[in-house]
Amino acid sequence: MKKLKVTFILPDVDVSGGVKAVLEFSNHLISRGHDVTVVYPLLPMSGGGGWYNPGVMLRRGRGLGSNIRAGNSVDWFDYRGNLVRAPTLAEKHVPDGDVVVATWWETAYYVKRYAGSKGEKFYLVQHYEVWGGPKKDVDMTYRLGLWNVVNSSWLKEILEKEIGAPVEALVPHAPDLDQFYPESRREGSDTVRVLIPYRDIEWKGIEDGVRAFEIARKRRPELRMVMFGPRRGRDAPEYAEFHENPSRDELRRIYNSCDIFVFPSRCEGFGMPPMEAMACRCAVVTTRVGAVPDYTIDGETALVCPPRSPEAMAECIVRLAEDEGLRTRIAQGGHRHITSNFSWARSTEMLEEVFLRILER
Repeated sequence: MKKLKVTFILPDVDVSGGVKAVLEFSNHLISRGHDVTVVYPLLPMSGGGGWYNPGVMLRRGRGLGSNIRAGNSVDWFDYRGNLVRAPTLAEKHVPDGDVVVATWWETAYYVKRYAGSKGEKFYLVQHYEVWGGPKKDVDMTYRLGLWNVVNSSWLKEILEKEIGAPVEALVPHAPDLDQFYPESRREGSDTVRVLIPYRDIEWKGIEDGVRAFEIARKRRPELRMVMFGPRRGRDAPEYAEFHENPSRDELRRIYNSCDIFVFPSRCEGFGMPPMEAMACRCAVVTTRVGAVPDYTIDGETALVCPPRSPEAMAECIVRLAEDEGLRTRIAQGGHRHITSNFSWARSTEMLEEVFLRILER
């Protein structure tokens, strides 16, 4: 098999599902014998909010400070490839190779302008990023002539049916099964611990998740809220047990310490946390967003409800809290389904096959 020189262009290296996915693909491509480089700018591009929001610039400034302090490193992930922190994403900072991959809407414009010596041009589409840029500019990226690779059926449908952009392949994300797995669980407790991931981004649906928990707790007073996230925001309830910026091992222990995992997102490109919770054999309640329909079976591996519906979410929480047998069946079914059907090794093979197929043309 041909050894490839692959370059991924990231908007930043802050903790996020999209960045983590790129680093997972990179490590597994390296394990398969390829030469991989990740290039990112000193000033982060992504801001986690509308492009016009002054808070975005504040976050980018904060990210710039973090990058300077951290040096050229990723301290939250064991990345094994070449890492290039560039002053900008100008072509001169990008190595020549066989494949170059955009991973965020702004990076797609850079990749489009690169010389052919940088490699065949791909676009790893991980979200419909109109939340992070002007819609017309985001939509145009899918029609730039890059080879579009998506991670969910939802994104595939948006690109093909709404935007009229071709999709070369659907390559799903996966949980890191070396990091997320079942450990000993609590026994004999009178409380039911409900875990909600926290991000201070409107479309993550924290408001809906908190509202659902409070509705459910009126019926089941034994419920206890647990949260984790990069930092505690003002909309995180004071009564919540909050784990700030947990390490990889700590995050696994948090999943395993809880009985129910609630994912209240209003919109996702993929939606990794429910997968991680399922891998840890935690019973999942999730909204029907992103790739959730691709990797869940409602009533068998998770309880799935519409987004922006705290009442429906609360009903799912109450069902699991009241019925320990159902909670166990959902937890076990989710664990079997995820660990049997999804892995980064399998997804990387799919991505590698896409690269090789296009190069052979």
